[in-house]
Amino acid sequence: MKKSIIFLFAILLYSLCGCSAFPTVASPDGKEVSQDEGTNDTEPSSDTDYERVETMKGWSFQYNQGTDDYSLFFELLDGAGKVVSANVDVDLRIVNDNGEEVFAATKSITDDDFGYYESNAAGTRYLADIRIPTAEIKEGKSSSGTVYFTVRKGTIALFDEVNCMALYCLPVSDVKLTVDNLPVDIKVKGYDGNTESMIQITEVSYTFEKEYTPQLKITLTGQKTYGSDSGYDIIAYKLYDSEEYLIDTGTVFLNSLDNGDKFKDNSIIIYDVTPGETYFLRLTEYSW
Repeated sequence: MKKSIIFLFAILLYSLCGCSAFPTVASPDGKEVSQDEGTNDTEPSSDTDYERVETMKGWSFQYNQGTDDYSLFFELLDGAGKVVSANVDVDLRIVNDNGEEVFAATKSITDDDFGYYESNAAGTRYLADIRIPTAEIKEGKSSSGTVYFTVRKGTIALFDEVNCMALYCLPVSDVKLTVDNLPVDIKVKGYDGNTESMIQITEVSYTFEKEYTPQLKITLTGQKTYGSDSGYDIIAYKLYDSEEYLIDTGTVFLNSLDNGDKFKDNSIIIYDVTPGETYFLRLTEYSW
């Protein structure tokens, strides 16, 4: 039975959460050799003798949303270019782009871990599929990284260590947002410096979107406690990281509020935040 490999973007097969647009080939001496396209059509050998394995190619890495795990794929061939399966061990490690090793383990595979997989770009391939549950990968500060692996049998390394990319698919840590003691009252002044209204912030909530480019979305909840509808009220904010560096600054416009009106404003969106970081939000009056 054919199985379908679903990539995040089909047009970037082998590059998005994979290794390259064109599968590479490794030989036992560690040298790269050109791919023999004709080997994909051969029937696999059921002989599990690892000594028959001569080359490895087509390695890639992807996240499987339906099963919430990851797959490392690769193809093994004998000296005649025929695809084979083999009982081997695979030493695996994953290092994210922040330099954190988020996974390291040895996985053993058998004939049952090989099967036919189909994609629009590469057609049908007979591949090993090593599954890694998401729970086994540590949350880190980057969703992209590099997968390194070595195929061996006992103490005998069949190939040199190879690697491929994991792009925007690794689990990342949540962020934490803190704020001054609430509620906080903020004056809204006019051009002449006089106080025109008063805004009270009673709650600050946030969501952290981890997919692709991480985004921190902040919602301010409060009430206008003084002043009439002046068209809009402006308050300012500054966002700092855990080392007190200023990360972002901006303004929030609250439109058409009368005295006593409550509001929820979700206009603060911070891009490219660092997973696992603690941020501090400061709300102040706007200076003309």
